Amino acid sequence: MTADAKADARAEPSAEPWYWSQFEPGGRHEGKFPPGDELALLRQGLTVPAGAVHGMWRHYRTSVDDDLAARGLVQDTLIAEHMTLALFAMHQQGKGTLVHARGARLGTAARALHERFSVEGVDGRMAAAAQARSLNAVFFHLRGLISQLATTSQPLDYTQLLYDLRGWPYPDTRARTVRAWGSTYHVWTPPTDHT
Repeated sequence: MTADAKADARAEPSAEPWYWSQFEPGGRHEGKFPPGDELALLRQGLTVPAGAVHGMWRHYRTSVDDDLAARGLVQDTLIAEHMTLALFAMHQQGKGTLVHARGARLGTAARALHERFSVEGVDGRMAAAAQARSLNAVFFHLRGLISQLATTSQPLDYTQLLYDLRGWPYPDTRARTVRAWGSTYHVWTPPTDHT
């Protein structure tokens, strides 16, 4: 991965905060929730490629690569934002609290699913996501995990998830992300002393 590609993967939004962060404490819409019609629009991104839902364009914060756009192509960083917006909208749907929370890594959030779903099932979904080699493949597996999270009150750090997805196309960054997911999912706890 070049230095420019690494910087691009971690780049902040072009003008405004990421969509979900506008609703967190200190955000422009603090104390409010994303409007239902916007969430419905963003959920269209679950089945339609980046750039194909014109109503989503105003919610993108990633700077567009003009050279790629002139050829009808979309850069990986914008694809990652599109996917994150769609996953956030699916998770947020019908919730009375904000599902984005800084610091709630994917591994931690997935581990919380053990209270409601089988450990083996969640392990399988996490393993499938970690083994995915393309953005489309990891997105497919994340949809399954996020749909399970949506049945709970467990939040997720969508800014961190966006950064994870932005770096996914690069093997070294993907490997670091997988290690971070694994280390927060498989947290060691000392055995209970039953003496």
